[in-house]
Amino acid sequence: MPISSLPQRAGHPFLRVHLCFLAVFLFSAFLTVHEALELKNNYEERQRAQLAEIQKSLDSQFQESIDELMYYEKMLNYALTHPLDSDHAREAIARFQRLRQQNTWQLQLSSPRSMPLNGVSDSWLAHDPLLLREADHINQELRAALEFSFILQFGDSAQDFHSRFWYISRAGFFISSRPPQSPQELAQSYSTMIQRPYFRDQNPANSSHSRLRWTEVYQGEFNEGLMMTVSTPIVSNGYWYGVLSMDFTQQRIHALMMQVHHSLLQGKLLIVDRSLNEITRLHAPNDEPLTQEQQARVEARMRQQPAGVMRLGTQFVSWSHLKNFDAYLVNIQSLRQGLSQELGRVALFLLGMWLLFVLLLGVTHQVIFRMVRRMDMLSSQLAWRANYDGMTRLLNRNAFFEQFVALAAHNKQQQTPIAVIQLDVDHFKNVNDTWGHAAGDQALIRVASVISHTLRKYDVAGRIGGEEFCIVLPETTLSEASAVAERIRTRLAAKTILVNCKATFSVTLSAGVTASEELGDYHAETLQATADRRLYLAKTGGRNRVCAEG
Repeated sequence: MPISSLPQRAGHPFLRVHLCFLAVFLFSAFLTVHEALELKNNYEERQRAQLAEIQKSLDSQFQESIDELMYYEKMLNYALTHPLDSDHAREAIARFQRLRQQNTWQLQLSSPRSMPLNGVSDSWLAHDPLLLREADHINQELRAALEFSFILQFGDSAQDFHSRFWYISRAGFFISSRPPQSPQELAQSYSTMIQRPYFRDQNPANSSHSRLRWTEVYQGEFNEGLMMTVSTPIVSNGYWYGVLSMDFTQQRIHALMMQVHHSLLQGKLLIVDRSLNEITRLHAPNDEPLTQEQQARVEARMRQQPAGVMRLGTQFVSWSHLKNFDAYLVNIQSLRQGLSQELGRVALFLLGMWLLFVLLLGVTHQVIFRMVRRMDMLSSQLAWRANYDGMTRLLNRNAFFEQFVALAAHNKQQQTPIAVIQLDVDHFKNVNDTWGHAAGDQALIRVASVISHTLRKYDVAGRIGGEEFCIVLPETTLSEASAVAERIRTRLAAKTILVNCKATFSVTLSAGVTASEELGDYHAETLQATADRRLYLAKTGGRNRVCAEG
């Protein structure tokens, strides 16, 4: 196809407008999403900080209880190495010798303020090989236990965080800050305690754990509900005497959580033991429970990491292992809970501002788009008028010769022929004089229409004078061009033009044809001059004919 030399529009202005506004929209969306993520991260960081504060408060309270337990351990060990030697102690040991064969018994110093030693018979111990009442150690242990029982009575179970303090001896007795109320309760308590993990797992012979050991959550006796116990073995001079333990009920742990819970911490707060059994929880409005699959994923991650965070859809789960309590503090927040409070207000404000910006951006886009469209239409009209004849809608003289020169150069480079047809309407002045200038204009329009419908899509035609037309036919020989000119002539001669809705007339034309193969020349001026000379020969030869030689 020939190369057009007409000026081309550099890109589509509408596309540029759309791309510019799309870029602004995407950038604003990016900034909004970025700010939303920053808001979310700040919110999560604040939640983690508040969770850390709660953890610190819980650890502090448990540390006080652990310190108290370790203090009692040192005191009991000291009493074992420095046993009490007094008349009261000797009297108590003598009573023990008289009571030791009874199914249950209680022993205490004469002072009414000491806690009783609660024991079972020698025969009762024979049922469990872990229990042992050795003569070499029993008197020494009884003296230490009696001294310890005097100190233990200063504790206040109503005020202390822990609910109960125990010393459980392998020698068939125990001391409790809450003594049993009946022989049946005494026997049941001792039987239950020696079967608990906090007692049996502290056996130095088969325990590789640290001295301080926590149990998992379990159901307590005597309607005490769920509880956990921390214990430490009492070992003196290589001999294991028993276990010192401290109980924490779910009720008191829950009360402590209520006390230290931060009002700004959102979501559900839980404490679970090392096996992830729930100890207690604080509910929050709009709680969304985890699915079984989500819960399994959280539990698997918690077993791998002592502290961490997870995002499960719209749920945010964070956890941390307490330092002084063998349990995890877990916080579960949902997006719905966040949106219902401060995060929601800020997020909705941010979303509203962005939507307002998008609305203004859309209005601005429409205004500018319409302005650009009108400017583009005006530019297109001006460009068309600069290159086309307004009446015939063919190229004007300047645009035609620009195309002509470009096509001639292109065909010369490709070594293909190019042909030129010069046409002129016969007796056009008579048409104007006879039928009027409006009829003359109709005649020119009819000639242009016949030319346009006869040519190929890559041929070029233009009006170069009043009633003169010129056609350039790329890749066309002289004989082919002559045939085209003849078709135009015969088609035009067969047409009639209606004037004033009552009269008709017809026009003819004369044509001169030349081609580069004939002349051996591709210069546009030479080709056009030759075609014009042959047009003159057609005119002088009688008009309404095609001349391709001479």
